[in-house]
Amino acid sequence: MSNKEHVVPNFDEVEMAKIVKENYGIEGKISMLVAFEDQNAMIDTGTQRFVLKIANQIWDAQYLQAQIDVMAHLKEAAPALECPSIVKTLKGEDLFHVNGFIVRLLTFLEGEMLTKMPRSPELYQDAGRFLGQFTKAMETFPSRDVEGSDPFWKLDNVTACKKYLSEVIDEDARDRIERLYAVYERDILPRLSSLRKAVIHGDANEQNFLLDPKDPTTIRGLIDFGELQYTCLINDLAISMAYGLLGEDDIDTASKSFIKGYTQEFPLMDEELEIIYYLMAMRLVTNITMTSHSAKVYPDNEYILIAQKPARELLKKMEEEKYIIL
Repeated sequence: MSNKEHVVPNFDEVEMAKIVKENYGIEGKISMLVAFEDQNAMIDTGTQRFVLKIANQIWDAQYLQAQIDVMAHLKEAAPALECPSIVKTLKGEDLFHVNGFIVRLLTFLEGEMLTKMPRSPELYQDAGRFLGQFTKAMETFPSRDVEGSDPFWKLDNVTACKKYLSEVIDEDARDRIERLYAVYERDILPRLSSLRKAVIHGDANEQNFLLDPKDPTTIRGLIDFGELQYTCLINDLAISMAYGLLGEDDIDTASKSFIKGYTQEFPLMDEELEIIYYLMAMRLVTNITMTSHSAKVYPDNEYILIAQKPARELLKKMEEEKYIIL
């Protein structure tokens, strides 16, 4: 992350069409895509689709280049794992500046989002399989100073979220999080420095996993590399499980299926397995505290706390069913 201020790009469709034509020689229908801090658009030529990404000025070229480099690395190290590819400009550039904003063009990856599909043990296991292969591939990616997009959402830095704990209005959840923090700081945090490290995806959730259109029980691809970070490699599995098990009644079958798929591809050490549920729980803590803070900043947005409810329920179930001992 750079030291610049947040400046959200605001290009219109005409400006985007000009950027794409002049820099890539591509013409097509422009459709705006949902983006919070950046600006994304679909470019449909009729025969191909691309994603134009215009970055918030807070992101520096080094961080965006790291995302490009990871996707290129995966093409070589794990070609069976599909991800977008960078489209070079007519000058052979990966990215370039327009009016102070960094612009990239990516290929569009076809596939249905996992979030739209009914869950099953087989699907959980395949998500674990995909992520295990991803971790294995990233072991050979050169380590670099990649910090992630937001320090509050970096799992190793979850204690920073304590500053927003008082904003959690659900008293039961707030009490549970306070007790969890005590256990985490005493028993888990001291272990992290000795765990294996790698650059991780950081946000392998149900909206970023894409299913194979020909086989809806198989994960075929992964998108959105905007949360890359160098950290404990086990964090990717913990984060993915935290999101993947939201709304799940059978934590035992779901989590064991996830872990089974992962470890068949990338064996975990005992010290990583011992704390996986606590790390998963701490991702839920990040979700609950940060959405509580967002709800305070945006009081008119009632959806924020509604979306938080599954995280509170899963964290409660994890304590009641003894996945975490508080």
